[in-house]
Amino acid sequence: MKQLVEGFAQQLRDAMDIGEKATVAFSSPLYNNVVIAGMGGSGIGGDIVQAYVADKLEVPVIVSKGYTLPAFVGLGTLFIASSFSGNTEETISGVRAAMNSDASIGFVTSGGELLRIAQEEGMPHLIIPGKSKQPRACLGYSLVEMLYLLHYAGLLDDTFKTELRQSISLLEEQAGIIKVQASALANNFHNKLPVLYVSNALEPVAVRFQQQLNENAKQLCHVNVFPEMNHNEIVGWQHPESIYEQLSVLLIRTAYDHPRVRLRMDLSKKIFEDKVQDVVEIEAQGATYLEQALYLIHLFDWVSVYLAELNNVDPNTIDNIDYLKGELSKQ
Repeated sequence: MKQLVEGFAQQLRDAMDIGEKATVAFSSPLYNNVVIAGMGGSGIGGDIVQAYVADKLEVPVIVSKGYTLPAFVGLGTLFIASSFSGNTEETISGVRAAMNSDASIGFVTSGGELLRIAQEEGMPHLIIPGKSKQPRACLGYSLVEMLYLLHYAGLLDDTFKTELRQSISLLEEQAGIIKVQASALANNFHNKLPVLYVSNALEPVAVRFQQQLNENAKQLCHVNVFPEMNHNEIVGWQHPESIYEQLSVLLIRTAYDHPRVRLRMDLSKKIFEDKVQDVVEIEAQGATYLEQALYLIHLFDWVSVYLAELNNVDPNTIDNIDYLKGELSKQ
């Protein structure tokens, strides 16, 4: 896993190369909406894409994480199915429903049933490398190829390519600093329950961090967002007092935080510090949303790997998921 995290910037570069060399054509020139289907490591890429294009696309984008699709999916829908293995049962179910609704469908996968469907039906698809067998370590591929599908569908202009190249340069320039920051955060989280707070603009990045801590470090984590948490969770910072010494709070700040959100973070931090000794902050680096998101993703991936070492666990294994898949396959 450490080697895969180390190669994240190169993975982004390779993903761009796949997107640039691809020949992808969609039959419909107009779309009323976009639906991205994916689970786990493939699905979180859809969440990040949705957040990134929120101020760029003139049609709504939603992410579907389940077996069924919204009733509006139909002729005016661009449906993107993202599955590393190509065999994710929820995503396959969504594809079959999308096919029945006459939506335009594009695929991002390394193989499996989804690639078979795409090739058999002559549908647009981008093939990503599958040799790592670690979907969560291949976010760069799934995220970038989804952006390319939106581009080839005529919904997204070329700007994302420049921002991706800038992001790659930033990650390479900051590689040493990122590892130092990650090691410090891992030590903060060791034997603690990480509580992550971020603005709603970058919620998918914090959720990705939570997922990486779950899978790589085999550790629970809690995430909530500003300003929503100020309308409910902030009141919960009273009981049970016995857990305060087990918490480690991280405030994730970015240049895309609304000024009122920044103020809310400042005020809420005082409440946290009255309860918890370990309250830290981190500021995303980069000039664009994509740079800041990818910077944080890479930083947090390193945290999860370092924390796995501190927890003395193998970041590559996912025993509970393997158990669930095995039992589901029997029924």
